[in-house]
Amino acid sequence: MSGAAHRRGPGRALRALTGADESILDAVPSERSRYTAMGGVVLGTALMAMFSMTVALICVFDGYHPSILLFVPVWGAFILCLDRWLMSSGAASHTLARFWKMVPRLLLAVVFGVIIAEPLLLGVFNAAIEKRIKDDRLASVAQYESDLKQCNPIPGSPEDAPNATAKNDPKCEKLRFAVKSDTRATEREIEATQAEINTLKADLDADDKEYAKMEDLARRECNGTPGAGLTGRSGEGPNCRRLRGKADEFRRDQRMDANQAKLKQLNEKVTLLNTQLGGKRTDAGGQINQTIAERVADFKGNQREIGLLERLGALGDLVEENGHMRAAEWALRLFFVGVDSLPVLLKFLNGYSNYDRVVADRTAGRRRAERVSTETERRRRVIQEELARIQMNAEHASAVNKVEFDARMRHVDVEVLRENLTDSRAEYLLHDSPTLPLTVPPPAGLPHDSGSGDGRYR
Repeated sequence: MSGAAHRRGPGRALRALTGADESILDAVPSERSRYTAMGGVVLGTALMAMFSMTVALICVFDGYHPSILLFVPVWGAFILCLDRWLMSSGAASHTLARFWKMVPRLLLAVVFGVIIAEPLLLGVFNAAIEKRIKDDRLASVAQYESDLKQCNPIPGSPEDAPNATAKNDPKCEKLRFAVKSDTRATEREIEATQAEINTLKADLDADDKEYAKMEDLARRECNGTPGAGLTGRSGEGPNCRRLRGKADEFRRDQRMDANQAKLKQLNEKVTLLNTQLGGKRTDAGGQINQTIAERVADFKGNQREIGLLERLGALGDLVEENGHMRAAEWALRLFFVGVDSLPVLLKFLNGYSNYDRVVADRTAGRRRAERVSTETERRRRVIQEELARIQMNAEHASAVNKVEFDARMRHVDVEVLRENLTDSRAEYLLHDSPTLPLTVPPPAGLPHDSGSGDGRYR
């Protein structure tokens, strides 16, 4: 196969996923098939990561959502770039050095492998997870309904007794609700009436016993039955009439007939109140059951879709209860983590290949070239700085020479002027000319002689 053929096609695309340099592979063509296979591994881990993210997002959104089309490719590209970086990193020539270089990369791959493996596990055990969640939800709904009934008993039921322990459970503080009903007032009225009945009945029972004794004594007296306090003569004698009169008087004084009538009325009243109470309790029970049904419906409505965290929790519960499932879960998790870590492991197991040697040689050559270039640049800067220093010194010396030359030239001009003045004055003195000025202004540019007290040139 020609070099141009190697630069196109699916093989080149797979090798590009490993970060391999085709120009280096041209130098070591035997490595081309190896890097093509390694590129397939990188592509496989990226596709597995995309599938994992798809499962996770479906669990989050409980079905398809348009954002999946955005997040899944981004996640796949991220894992692809990460594995490409792990694969393209240079290998060390020594095994121990390669091992320590692999450790942090392997830890990073394991972390991402765990992240990728969890959604895949949810997909594998999806049927068992959904069944467990549905069962747990049904159990939680049933428990919630039971708690509502326990904390809101129907009036008159045994659970509504004041000393009922279930009714006084602390959890009922948040579960109780009020129902509009006057059953309590009716119950109190029944209790008061029943207490009156009990009191009146106790009095009537005592009076009946006493009246029965008195009536029995009068009957025996009238019948002539012998006994203590009896005459033993039959017929309505004075004692017979007296004892019967005494019994009748006791019945009138104790108002036994009126109390009997009142007791009958009170019993009828209690019967009526109990009938009314039964109807009120039925109405209250209907309201309670309706409220409980509404709250249970709201509780069911709040459960909605099965979320990601709920699925993870259900999976944890399943593996805790079933040893076989725990073993299968860990086997699959280790498998997925191992697959995601394959690029790093392959890079380590590949050893120090010919490709790595060429890369190391080229890298060393580039480093040598960079060092030579750096040294050349440094020397060039040193030479430029030296030339600049020499040029600056030359310019400084030239400036000094020019200043000294100008100073000498000014000194020569002064001497010439002095000689001219001296000659002029001598000529004047020789001719005795009184009009010759004794002072002559100095020419422009000549220094003034400060040694003369009167400012004249001599």
